[in-house]
Amino acid sequence: MERTGLQRTWVRILLTVLTLAVMGMIFLFSTESAEKSDETSGTFTRSLIGVFYPDFDEYDAGRKLQVYDSIQVVVRKIAHFTEFAALGFLMRLCLESWFGKRKWLNPVSWAAGTLYAGTDELHQILSDGRSAQWEDILLDSAGVLAGVAVAALAVFLFMRRNIRKAGEKACP
Repeated sequence: MERTGLQRTWVRILLTVLTLAVMGMIFLFSTESAEKSDETSGTFTRSLIGVFYPDFDEYDAGRKLQVYDSIQVVVRKIAHFTEFAALGFLMRLCLESWFGKRKWLNPVSWAAGTLYAGTDELHQILSDGRSAQWEDILLDSAGVLAGVAVAALAVFLFMRRNIRKAGEKACP
């Protein structure tokens, strides 16, 4: 079987380290207390409010709370989706670097990422004020699937380009 660029030793190591780093980042975010987690997402929430609600300071307290809470929910959901999309992307590339092109790479990458999402939600139960939510597992799983799909598409396009280049070199 012909080796691809992903199967170089340094690429395998880099992809493995990056995959583990994203898993570690997710783990650390889940370790945060509810208060610290709110503070982290609150920074982004306040930035978005400044952009989308320039007259926010003029709102009454009830309206401010409503706007803040609705934006913060979106920020948290986007963060969940994005971090697990990154995990799915890296996991798919990492597995291909170790095993080469295989039909099972996409479903195994998605299943492993979804399993990690489930364990992540269970881990949150151990953090002060946090809880596990099925909706987050589903959202995380969708993020993993999106990341896996982008990685599979990137590999497909890269291989197609290389095949085309090889064909052009072969023709005089």
